[in-house]
Amino acid sequence: MLTSQLFITVFPIEEGQGLHWWSFADGVLEAKGYDADPLLAAGLKLPSMEDEPIFHIALLPSALGVVRWHQPIEDLTEQQILAAARLAAQDNSFDVENLHVAAIVDDNGLPVTVSVSKEIMASGLLRLKAMGIDPDAIIPAGWPIRSASDGFFEADLGFEILLRGEQLIAPNESSLRAHLVGDRNVTVLPEALVDQGLANAADASLLNLRVDPFAKKIERYMTSPQRRILSILAAAALVISLLIPVVQLVKYHWAADEADEAALAAAEPVIGVVDSVEEADRMLNERLINENRGNIAFSVPVSALFSAVQQTQGVSIERLSYRKDGTVFAGLSAVRNEDINPALIAIQNAGFVITATPRTDATGVAKADITVRAP
Repeated sequence: MLTSQLFITVFPIEEGQGLHWWSFADGVLEAKGYDADPLLAAGLKLPSMEDEPIFHIALLPSALGVVRWHQPIEDLTEQQILAAARLAAQDNSFDVENLHVAAIVDDNGLPVTVSVSKEIMASGLLRLKAMGIDPDAIIPAGWPIRSASDGFFEADLGFEILLRGEQLIAPNESSLRAHLVGDRNVTVLPEALVDQGLANAADASLLNLRVDPFAKKIERYMTSPQRRILSILAAAALVISLLIPVVQLVKYHWAADEADEAALAAAEPVIGVVDSVEEADRMLNERLINENRGNIAFSVPVSALFSAVQQTQGVSIERLSYRKDGTVFAGLSAVRNEDINPALIAIQNAGFVITATPRTDATGVAKADITVRAP
């Protein structure tokens, strides 16, 4: 995991505890110190909204977590080996229910576990959160220090002095040192080498305790170029959304103009050259009226016929038709011919030209075959 900005603090174990901290840029130590508010002291603000995100590591004191190396089991996958290592770490605990275990396979192919109390994890994360810190990784304090193949290193991290061996990370306490080291060689690392080990912490495989219930929630932040691109895309989407109805409107306008031109071209042989569709429609209607054609040639006389029949008691319409010459033909019936006459008179009074042929059917009912035509 390569990162240009790295910020390291101690994992707190007490309320209001001051923390040692280190700030690195491109693998170079920029500043370090010991403060109750490490972010303020380092001049940082996490999470970072800058172009280069800051990777934060919290170092778990070796007295709080137990690191163990385990022998791999043959014919098992890496996931199965890690699961077996976790079970082995739990077997060495007296409080399995309160135990949090993380595991990885190191560069030598050996499974490694770190065990810590869930209560310590939960309380420490709350204290870091109160400082505005949400670490990306929580690792054993001695993990970034390179191991010695033929002896031990003693590293002073400021908050503790620890022993680092090929398969050992432990506090440098006199009671433990004699038991763990014996008469083997212990090399004291200079401060510069300790700082360099911390600088490379994020670039190596991390024995990270931020897994399972303590895994960090992923929060995505946009860089400045990403925000610019998003703004451009949003503006482009807005312009496109506005252009779509405008383009459709223009297309509809063009289509309407083409339809008008086609209508005028079709009407020109009948009524001559006109300037607009409205004028052509008016002239066509006038011509149809003059020739007793068009929609009113049927609807107007039929309306007058029905109005006259409705006003005359005992008269009904038996049949109705429209002839090509613009004449409406209807058959009326009543008890007597005299009953039909008021209807005929009403149609005439409305201004229509009518003809009527009275007759009587076999049952004695009076009939009248009439034609109605607009004047």
